[in-house]
Amino acid sequence: MYTSFLTLGVMLAPMFAIPERPTWQPSYTIALDRGQKESKPVAIFVGSGPQGQAAAVKGGQFSPDQLRILAQKYVCVYLDRSQAGTQRLVRDLGITVAGLVVSDKTGNFQAFHHDGVIAQDVLSKELQNLADPNRVVSRTVSNTPARVSYYGGPVESSSGVSRGRTVSC
Repeated sequence: MYTSFLTLGVMLAPMFAIPERPTWQPSYTIALDRGQKESKPVAIFVGSGPQGQAAAVKGGQFSPDQLRILAQKYVCVYLDRSQAGTQRLVRDLGITVAGLVVSDKTGNFQAFHHDGVIAQDVLSKELQNLADPNRVVSRTVSNTPARVSYYGGPVESSSGVSRGRTVSC
């Protein structure tokens, strides 16, 4: 009898497990540095309010699989556009209300740009693709045609941090 309960418990445990959750970095600069050190892409979610990172996702909620891949394979940043200190960066990233920008694992190139709410299936597919450690970024995948860009080599920014140079097509 006890064996039956133990077996049932093992079978049901995944249904009640708390999904992994990403650690949301409060600083874009720190996240880029951490991404470079860990050789992970940086996922920058833009929204508004305390839980606004999910505003970029259709339905306003991440799936357990999305949370898992973000926690394991990405350095995550949430930029609250309602905070005065983030408004310029959000504008520079080309996000109007909510959206997602993903760097490559070097932090030098923008691999993905989505201005607005992103469909669940598109988010899942792109998170999986962009997490590939062997992926080499040569252009930005974007829902805004004008944002599709090709990149040259790293250049020095005014802050002394090496970042990619964008050449728009």
